[in-house]
Amino acid sequence: MKKPLVAIAVLGTILATAAPVLGLQKIQANEFKPSMACLCHQEMIDEWTPTMHAKALSDPIYRAKRADAIAATKGALAPFCDSCHGPVATMGGEDPGALEQISAASRQGVFCDFCHQVQGTRVPLGNASYVVNPDGTKRAQIKDPEAFIHLAEYSRHHTRAEFCGMCHNVDHPVNGMHLEATYTEWKASPYAKAGIVCQDCHMTPGPGPSKPRPGQAAMGGPKREDIYDMSFVGGNVALGNPKAAQANLKAAAKLELDVPRSAEVGKKAKIEVRVTNVGAGHYLPTGLTEVRQMWLEVKALDSGGREILSERRDFGTVLKDKKGNYPAELWDAVAIYKDDRIPPQESVTQEYELAVPDGGPVTVEAALKYRSAPEELAEKAGVAVPVTSMASVAKTIGGDGEAAADSAGGGLSKTLLAIVVLGVLGAVVGAVWWSRARNRR
Repeated sequence: MKKPLVAIAVLGTILATAAPVLGLQKIQANEFKPSMACLCHQEMIDEWTPTMHAKALSDPIYRAKRADAIAATKGALAPFCDSCHGPVATMGGEDPGALEQISAASRQGVFCDFCHQVQGTRVPLGNASYVVNPDGTKRAQIKDPEAFIHLAEYSRHHTRAEFCGMCHNVDHPVNGMHLEATYTEWKASPYAKAGIVCQDCHMTPGPGPSKPRPGQAAMGGPKREDIYDMSFVGGNVALGNPKAAQANLKAAAKLELDVPRSAEVGKKAKIEVRVTNVGAGHYLPTGLTEVRQMWLEVKALDSGGREILSERRDFGTVLKDKKGNYPAELWDAVAIYKDDRIPPQESVTQEYELAVPDGGPVTVEAALKYRSAPEELAEKAGVAVPVTSMASVAKTIGGDGEAAADSAGGGLSKTLLAIVVLGVLGAVVGAVWWSRARNRR
């Protein structure tokens, strides 16, 4: 028992005075206005309100995990987590645990006046490395801002992935191991090499990068060819925008299934499933990957619907503690035991074998599924977290030696095509015969 207590004591000492130790500035919450005060930007407020940024501090999943961290570390870890989930509360010395007692602005998590008063980042990037200048000047990506109620200026920082990386890279506060590395994953990806940044996917309408969004940044402002969308959509179907999150998830991965065209009864048929990260500029999954769940389900059914194969492969990160035990909670982790997630533009292939039964064709089904939190944590938080099917495909190993088209699309089998062609030819012959018969009359 002594060693865990020592670790907790060390952590408590490191985080005892959250703001200065974490490198945060001391800024009072009254230096920030809550988002509802930004009336000239009502359209953008409406976009931001349902986001996970707006719910960063009040998110019941976060609060449940935060409660576990507090219990395990005697409260020492809370300021570290709150520095990104509740930056204004943390800088102002408020207690995010007492959510109803802190200022209205602080309760809003990651909100307009915080982000638009960020001026830069400290080095190294991550662990809430933001630098804030609460002088009332609102900073954004617009190069020629026209504001009347407040000062405004162009900020190159707001156009770069480093702006997001300030909180979307998280290292353990004691041993420095990576807990979340979304920015680092992007930095090493083909997206970074192509100049595609976080904002191009997460601050434009719909899945994928660089979609222009014409509009006005404020009421009465000039019409612009492209302004940011404040929806920040990721993959959180339960608490974010469900339709947009599902669209993101479905665009993120491609699923391919290869089965033999035919197989002898009793012989082994080889099945190959390939999952490719085609739509995310970071790993699948990303973020707090000890919580995020993504898995591949592969099933085979005989002609009577009986399940003759059922396999599951999980994609994620498994942490281990200093004794080598795994899985470990993030506060106990000292290293990564396993990480089999899928990097951007890369594939993972899984192979299976099954004995082909007598009595008809075998249907093989594959599905890639995602859930943003495991059932146990969701139940603790009092939240229903649905499972989203990111991609699915089905093919048949048939007695006619043909494989059916997959569920994502495809053509008719040759047998069915032959039936259709014969039907069409029969109709044509019949029409000609009928026409000639009428002419003879």
